Amino acid sequence: MKIVFLICFLVIYHVGVDALRKCKMADVEACEWQLTEYSRNPDNWSEERKSVLYCDTVEMRVECLQSMDCDHTKNIKGLPISVDGWIDLIAPGLKRMQDYGLCRASATSVIEIDYDDDCDEYYVTKQCMDTLSAYLKSRYSLTCVTMLKAGPCFILGRQQCGVPQVRAEGSGNVNPYAAIAEGGNCVLYYNSSDPVYQKQEDYRTENDLDYFAYF
Repeated sequence: MKIVFLICFLVIYHVGVDALRKCKMADVEACEWQLTEYSRNPDNWSEERKSVLYCDTVEMRVECLQSMDCDHTKNIKGLPISVDGWIDLIAPGLKRMQDYGLCRASATSVIEIDYDDDCDEYYVTKQCMDTLSAYLKSRYSLTCVTMLKAGPCFILGRQQCGVPQVRAEGSGNVNPYAAIAEGGNCVLYYNSSDPVYQKQEDYRTENDLDYFAYF
């Protein structure tokens, strides 16, 4: 009886897995739109902890990928990577940012920092996060371009300071953001009549920022 039950369970399980549709570019675009809505809103900005905005978008990207109602084990249609592979690609960098206390949840690092060394990994990480957060505050920023900027920033910063590179295991040369751009799907979500853009102007005025500071 137990054997029959086990066989039935396995059949149902495999049918359920096979029934899941392949993830599509439309699923990815829905995530990009969600990230854009969040990152362009000054209510989520900060001049005291600039790094948080970039970390927020990375965390949200992971959450959005995890919530996709499609097969996470197969390549996304139009991209050379699966949802699970994409998450694995992001995970090491996200954990490093979190451990350094550069994300919203905590401002305390669990990693020892040499504050007198400008080339300590903490400073290399923070500088890129601050720069990417500044870009996200641009009226014309694209979340997919933010990630295209991220790779060179972190890699070059580490090279210049002699900090070992950190890469996701098995990631190879797969870059989903480059594939999105090459496929013509890295697009600008912009509506000049949206009141959020006046909020951006107000934010710059209140914080005495150059209008072009984030372009």
